[in-house]
Amino acid sequence: VKKILSFLKGKNTKATFFILGRIAEKKPEMVLSIAEDGHEIALHGYEHYLLKDIGKEQFKRETERCIKIFEGITGRIPKGFRAPSWSATPWLFGVLKEMGFEYDASVFPVKTPLYGIPDAPRYPFFIDGNLFEIPTSVYRILGKNVAFSGGVFFKMLPWIAIKKAINKNKEEGLPVIFFFHPWDLWDRPGNLPGFKTRFMFDLKIGNAEKRFLRLIDNISMVPIASALKDLKNGAIVKEIKF
Repeated sequence: VKKILSFLKGKNTKATFFILGRIAEKKPEMVLSIAEDGHEIALHGYEHYLLKDIGKEQFKRETERCIKIFEGITGRIPKGFRAPSWSATPWLFGVLKEMGFEYDASVFPVKTPLYGIPDAPRYPFFIDGNLFEIPTSVYRILGKNVAFSGGVFFKMLPWIAIKKAINKNKEEGLPVIFFFHPWDLWDRPGNLPGFKTRFMFDLKIGNAEKRFLRLIDNISMVPIASALKDLKNGAIVKEIKF
């Protein structure tokens, strides 16, 4: 995280950090340093569990706990939430709205073996009235959504393809939402179970740091919270089919 903060500071760039409550409890000084550098702190759950595995009531209890943790560290209540592994559920949005969140970023409009809601809108929209959804960016080609904006997709695609996807989204008036874990750029965390999982983390790991630096050199980034007003302008209410 220190390395990411150093890179961002060197480019005078701000971002949104989705952080687990458990990590914030263990490393409050890290969370505070991120906030003091001017970045947005948003919630990523307490543990990195799929929402369908913990259920609605446990999620509510853990989210209440997380809000207190983050407010105690930064003096602010997080505005945004992203579910671990984009594991959005039909009940998620109502709970977030009830708990006072301004936006969610748990929808990835693409189909992968691990996650995704391929028929979800690619543009920001309102769910359940006041809750604002900001989907992760995809590239629409031949009638299908293709992921490009982070993780294994960012590491394996040619730079020219990533640049084309960025430009295409901009031409359509869509925001470009990228995502990165620290281990997307450097070493993966410990001994992960399963060959496929390890392969996805390790793929072209040597190129990821250079690509990340190239990205922040070529596009202007802002935290999601800073762009909410503009993103909400003209947004409509949509339903998601799970």
